[in-house]
Amino acid sequence: MALLIRNQAAFVAQIARNDQERLALKEWQHQTEVWQHRAEVRFDKIEQRLASIEATLVDMPKTILKSVLEQLPKIIVQDVLAKLPKAVKKEIGFTPRA
Repeated sequence: MALLIRNQAAFVAQIARNDQERLALKEWQHQTEVWQHRAEVRFDKIEQRLASIEATLVDMPKTILKSVLEQLPKIIVQDVLAKLPKAVKKEIGFTPRA
């Protein structure tokens, strides 16, 4: 009878330990799920930023070309206007006095 009581007490103690371990495992699972959710949210943000950067890089040659083409006529006109007095003087044969 004493053996039966001792075995029953050991069995109850083992059930209590198993319950504690199960609770600890449940908490660990919860923590893991929270961490995984945070990682997924962060990864989604990184993917969105990467997509934005890729789109910007794809559009960059177009943007640069547009900017250059917009500025090119101004640069050409400025260059022509800067050279115009010398060209006119040369064309009419003007020579400075010595």
